[in-house]
Amino acid sequence: MDAKKLGKKIKLARIELDLNQSEMAEKIGAKQKSISRYENGLSMPSIETLVRIAKVLKKPAGDFIEE
Repeated sequence: MDAKKLGKKIKLARIELDLNQSEMAEKIGAKQKSISRYENGLSMPSIETLVRIAKVLKKPAGDFIEE
């Protein structure tokens, strides 16, 4: 999985729900900086974190993992 592609998908889904990075971070129990790093493809969330992100963004986790 390409970190940049994953980040782009996370960012688009977050914006669709009109959430900012801080709000999303709070909902998944992470720091805003972590969300920024995921969205910019600088780091990959763990599977557990990705599942929490998917839940908050109301999408199946598989949507983020697929190429």
